[in-house]
Amino acid sequence: MKLVTVFGASGRMGQAQVRQLLLAGYQVRAITRKKGVFKDENVTEVSADYNDPESLDNAIEGADAAFYNKPSFEQVTKMIDFCAAVGAAAARADVRLIYQTAAYAPDDEIGQYNYDRVLATERALKQGGARTTIFRPVLFMDNTLTKWARNDIIENDEFAYPHKEGLQANWICLDDVAKFMIAALERDDLIGRAMVIGGPEVLTPQRIADTLSGHLGRSIKPKTLTPKEFAIRMADIFEGVSDIGREDYIAAMQGFYEYNNENKDNLNPFKVDMEDVLEEIPIKLTTFSEWVKQQDLSLIHISEPTRRTPISYAVFCLK
Repeated sequence: MKLVTVFGASGRMGQAQVRQLLLAGYQVRAITRKKGVFKDENVTEVSADYNDPESLDNAIEGADAAFYNKPSFEQVTKMIDFCAAVGAAAARADVRLIYQTAAYAPDDEIGQYNYDRVLATERALKQGGARTTIFRPVLFMDNTLTKWARNDIIENDEFAYPHKEGLQANWICLDDVAKFMIAALERDDLIGRAMVIGGPEVLTPQRIADTLSGHLGRSIKPKTLTPKEFAIRMADIFEGVSDIGREDYIAAMQGFYEYNNENKDNLNPFKVDMEDVLEEIPIKLTTFSEWVKQQDLSLIHISEPTRRTPISYAVFCLK
């Protein structure tokens, strides 16, 4: 049974990867500061320090491959350094490295700071020479379960998001991202590739709200938050978690969504034609309706403590 090291294993993204790796018959070395997250006998929980190369070597030693999920909040000012360190460790161990960026990235700089920053993390990861495959998921269905979205769904019957009316996006669930990563493990032809991935259908805010309505049995309305409103909401939720200042955080988040909503440079980073991708990597993707049926949104209460969960965007990767 092959062994895969998963960095950031206790976050939503990492947990989905561990789950799918186990279903595919792999053993997992889960890199996490939280102990007791995984109960399966085929999962070993260990700690690692991105500032300590020896620690990273120990995390990867003996593994057949590594999945990398970069930290989204704490020490984000060191994000590129961390990516470089993981890439170098994978190269030293000569293991296959699969990186999911948690956001779209361009092939070349486009002048939008957050997207260009994601590209910079990719380049840092690859500079050590590890055998790397990169996936760029555009937008996570699982974001509807997070505190910045679910409260409005449950409390106000609103799907409140900073997407303008009619904005099209290929939302993808985290488990499908994991399936792409696993498929790449046996594909040497994907070494050196960076692929944008999304879900099987193009959704608008109205379609998201309609699907939630059908699942919950009551009318959920789409509500467009302004980029600034959403940025302030996020800053309030994650106050004190990141090592960047509040105003810089808000400015980056606001600029990110203004860019997407205005479709600057004739680019929609949330929309991707999946036909060619699925021809190359033929996995069955989950529709939003199928995914929602697997969730129990009715049991999510607004009184839950805030969970410091990784976000699907690169706006936190600031200098």
